[in-house]
Amino acid sequence: MLRSLYTYKGTHARTLGFQAGERFVEVGTSRDPNWLHVMSERGIIGYVPKNYVTDDETDAVAMLEFIDGCLEATHLNASERGGHYSRGEQEALQRLVDLRQKWHARCPPATAPGKRPAPPPPQRSASQLSTDSLSSLGGSGLPSPNLPSTPRLPSLPPSGSSSSLAREEQHQQHQPQLQQQQQQQQQGAGVAETTTSFMARGDSLVQEESSGSSEGHDTSIGYESEMRSDVESGVQASIKSLVSQVPEGYLRTLVEEVRSNASVSFTASHQVVEIVLKSLGSVLPALHPLCSHILASKESKTDGSEESWQHSVDGCRLVALLEELRACKDDEQQRSWALHEDEHTIASHLTDLLDLLNTGDLEACRRVLALDDFRPLLTLVQYYQMETRWPLRRMLLQVFGAVCQMSAANISYLSASVFPVELAREMLESTCSEEQLQYISLVLGMVLCMGDTLPYPHFSVMNESFLLLLLDGIERYNEHPDTEQLAELYLTLVLAFNLQYTTPSFSSTSSIVTLPNGMEAGEEGRTGISTTEETKLSQAGADMENVLIRLLGQREHTKHFTEKLLLLFNREEDPLAMFEHEPRPPHSVLKMMRDMYSTRATASIFYTNDERVVCDIIIRQLTDLPADDKRRNEYLHLLWGVVEAGGWQEHQHRRHEVSTCCSNILAEEEPVALKDQALIQRLIDSYPKFFNDDN
Repeated sequence: MLRSLYTYKGTHARTLGFQAGERFVEVGTSRDPNWLHVMSERGIIGYVPKNYVTDDETDAVAMLEFIDGCLEATHLNASERGGHYSRGEQEALQRLVDLRQKWHARCPPATAPGKRPAPPPPQRSASQLSTDSLSSLGGSGLPSPNLPSTPRLPSLPPSGSSSSLAREEQHQQHQPQLQQQQQQQQQGAGVAETTTSFMARGDSLVQEESSGSSEGHDTSIGYESEMRSDVESGVQASIKSLVSQVPEGYLRTLVEEVRSNASVSFTASHQVVEIVLKSLGSVLPALHPLCSHILASKESKTDGSEESWQHSVDGCRLVALLEELRACKDDEQQRSWALHEDEHTIASHLTDLLDLLNTGDLEACRRVLALDDFRPLLTLVQYYQMETRWPLRRMLLQVFGAVCQMSAANISYLSASVFPVELAREMLESTCSEEQLQYISLVLGMVLCMGDTLPYPHFSVMNESFLLLLLDGIERYNEHPDTEQLAELYLTLVLAFNLQYTTPSFSSTSSIVTLPNGMEAGEEGRTGISTTEETKLSQAGADMENVLIRLLGQREHTKHFTEKLLLLFNREEDPLAMFEHEPRPPHSVLKMMRDMYSTRATASIFYTNDERVVCDIIIRQLTDLPADDKRRNEYLHLLWGVVEAGGWQEHQHRRHEVSTCCSNILAEEEPVALKDQALIQRLIDSYPKFFNDDN
């Protein structure tokens, strides 16, 4: 043991600073004779000047206690760094174990101190388990490993102290013991190989050969197995302790940190954190439980509560922005004239609001907008009604578009509010520019895209005049390439408005039809819709006359309307499928085709070649769609409309293929095909001459 004589301030990165009276133990060799490679009683390794320390004569018991303290301090230091041991610490641990065995042999049995208990998890690490196990072997005589040489440090003036002589004498005293151990290993009397390893984070650090027990039995296999079992238990206990210390909802904290420092969206930040945690758990299996626990924290009780937005930075920011806009609304409400000095401030608020809705925490924003029965949305609608400046109204329309994209609940609330009436009233005004019409028609299509039933008073504004405006716009704006997009937006509004009405039935009779497979199916009207379903549709406004179909039947020019409708029908595209919200509304194009073939007046709008194309599409779909696809029943209804209201009975386009498709469906044995089979059987019974294969 060494003791410092003076105070020294370390001037080099690898030197130790110390006060007078501190104690050290030498753990390695130094290339420079003026420096000593030591470990302090705090477990810190470094170089000290030789002329600043002296040998401290002490008994074996005190030396053992000092060594145990150094071992414990080293393990505690490593645990604070996550269980990582540097190479110098690994070599110093081996040196300390050897010194403890040597001094333990000198200590009388009655006075030998017991081994210090290992710190509890998570401080207990793999290397501590190994050193404690080795120290219990007592006089097994493990040889000291050859430590690598250290870099040369700046030389100090040679010391006149006699510590170097004492150190040399001590080395000479230990030399016969080392020679005796080497002779015993060469003789091979009672020798057995045992492998020990200091394991830090699952890596093997030092592998030594040592002598076995005095009885000559081979204990290496059992000893190594016991060591590995202890190490694994220690690692698992440490990980379990760390998992228990992870705060609830810590994943959100990590995502917020990434987003605030990287300036990316909440969704992108969430993906980055998930990728990093999954990668860590895959590369380092010991961390897999910890990473999995953090990933699972996104489903915590806090995240699922109604007030979870209070724990989100985005939620609190959204509340603050909405409060600013509410203050602006209330301020303008008290004024009798418009002030333009606040336009920049309001525009800044709207820009921040739009950015937050597009890149923020989606769930938190949803919950904030739904507070107090969607009062924040009501505030935005009221402010839109009051604002007259087009730049601010345009930004508000962009905000409403982002709101519709967030959830179906937002769309349902907006469709029931006065907002769609306000938009329709603007479109009826002749003062709107084409740019304004594009913004307004796009947002109105978003509000109506889910097919939510509109309140009856809405139809006082969204009446025949409004529908004629849309139909005329489709024909007029298609004449110019610059305004063709506006015509497509008008067509989207027509399809959305048509969702407010139910497709009429061809017949309301009811009977029992015997199918070819011997099964009986109750006829539910020629539409194939049950009485319960018809009741629900009637409650949703199905009992009203479809004003749109009546207006189409009275029009003379529908060229661009039918062209665009058939193009969408052939591609199976639905302009109203803007979002992924549930429940999905009916396919607007397919429903429009069924409604067009519900009356002879609207069916006659299609030219003969157009109707042939419709027949080709129907045959393709009936051939490709499986029995459990609900769209097949819709195409069968359309086929019935083409046969009954269209001109198919005259041209009978691909009659044989149509009959074959119907026969194949009748031959199906799946229970899900019963409704389709009942519909086909009624069609055949109504028009037997067209579906008889003998003709």
